[in-house]
Amino acid sequence: MLLEARGITKAFGSFKAVDDASVTLEQGDILGLIGPNGAGKSTFFNCLTGDLKTSSGRVLFEGRDITDFTPELRAELGLARTFQVPQTFEGMTVLENVMIGAFLRSSHRAEAETKARAVLERVGMSRLADSPARSLGTPGRKRLEIARALATEPKVLLLDEAMAGLNAHEVKRAIDLVRDIHRSGITLVIVEHIMEVIMSLASRVMVFHQGKEIARGSPLEVTSNPAVIAAYLGTRAAKAAAGHTPIELMGGPIT
Repeated sequence: MLLEARGITKAFGSFKAVDDASVTLEQGDILGLIGPNGAGKSTFFNCLTGDLKTSSGRVLFEGRDITDFTPELRAELGLARTFQVPQTFEGMTVLENVMIGAFLRSSHRAEAETKARAVLERVGMSRLADSPARSLGTPGRKRLEIARALATEPKVLLLDEAMAGLNAHEVKRAIDLVRDIHRSGITLVIVEHIMEVIMSLASRVMVFHQGKEIARGSPLEVTSNPAVIAAYLGTRAAKAAAGHTPIELMGGPIT
């Protein structure tokens, strides 16, 4: 077992944002987390990454209990993440941003720079290496975050709405990049509202609603589940998702 969450609950006062959620992640999985805004999926995601401390339940990585580990310690073990709103270092260049990730495994600057340049080549950003991070638009910032995470040499990469705000062409490019990352042996957890992404990439999907898991299975299984259709997709959206029609839920037009 690569990553396991057992009975995760996260409460804010009397409100349970996540209520007794569990999941196992094997090497090579692509797990999608979906649900309406406020359903609990991002809270569950942040409990996996260590950005939120669980109220109860355990998180294990390769059999080791990491429930009380900081995000930094989890990164050292091989868990890397991106953020819904990209967290870039504006005053640094694109290369320097990626080098920050590379320094997790490389103690020498020259080694970190070599690694960072290789990652930038891999994600198609080599020509922007010396550009300031502040000069990038949304697609570039999101790709830069993925590059910085890859530079840490993760075993598991957790993507938090990495394609939100991208147009259809940019989404397709991002899907291709994520597929390439997966082919390299990295296991993935994806929080996403764009159903095209989930249908194209995920091998398994967990669906959250009001803090609880209401369904899990293959993308086709969950998009045909009556509870998921009622709570999240709607009939029209479910049909579009099953047909791999580009569709964004909770904040975008259905096309």
